[in-house]
Order: sequence, then C-alpha cells, then structure tokens
Amino acid sequence: MRRLTQVVIFILVLSLSLPLASWASSEGGHGGGDSKKKEKGEKKEAGKAENGVITIGPLVVNILSNKGYRFLRLSMIVECEDNEAAERLVKADAKEELILLLSSKVADDLLANSGKMILRKELIGLFSKYAGPGKVKNLYFSEFVFQ
Repeated sequence: MRRLTQVVIFILVLSLSLPLASWASSEGGHGGGDSKKKEKGEKKEAGKAENGVITIGPLVVNILSNKGYRFLRLSMIVECEDNEAAERLVKADAKEELILLLSSKVADDLLANSGKMILRKELIGLFSKYAGPGKVKNLYFSEFVFQ
C-alpha cells in the first residue's frame, strides 16, 4: 500500500511539472507524425495564446472533502483581450496562486453547478490581477473531474 501511494504521488508530481504534450516524444516512432500535425494545425504550442485565447491545464490538485482529501483535475480555456495578457496567465507566479486558490476549495461546494459558477468568478478575478483589469473576457471549464 505504501509503495502504491509513493507511485501515485510521483505521477501527480510529474503531471504537475510536465505539460501533457511533453510526455509524447516528437522523435522516434514512425517519423513524420509531428510535421503532419503542424501542417493541419491540429496542435498548438503549450503556453501560447492564439487570438487572445489560452488553455490552462490540466492541473491536478488536492482539495478538501468531508472524507479527507480528493483530487481535482481541471482544464480551462481563458479568453483575453490579446495574446500578451493571455500568456501572462501561465507564468509561474500566476500558476502558483491558481493552485493555492484551487487547493483551498472544498469538494462538496464544487459539486453543484452554483459552486462551479462561483469558482469561475473567482478565477476570472484572479486572472484579471495578472492579465490586467478588464483584459479577461471569459473562462470556460474544458475538464472538471473529481476523484
């Protein structure tokens, strides 16, 4: 059981420190796959905004529950005025404050849609602090999973 816990912690730490796209190597394999994706425009570079829109996540954080800790896996799409404001949201200081905010939440509060809407408003307020007043137009959850 202890070994399993250590493996789970290692995977969580690894998933927080590496973007999901970096797990798949662009070298090796059958070759040529990476250039096909770029030609079709299927995959954009992590941490880069396009038309003021940036994807943040997936993030995995521990959150409180009446049964101890639970995991929250969250991805979101943030719409900003411009690319510069959007790319500011994935810097280390903004990401740290995001993780601290999420880890202070209680799972039971986030299960209802009203809790998710409150979280959305709090996240827009947090991101406005880093992007600039009025620069964050909207935020959409693309993944919201408890375990």
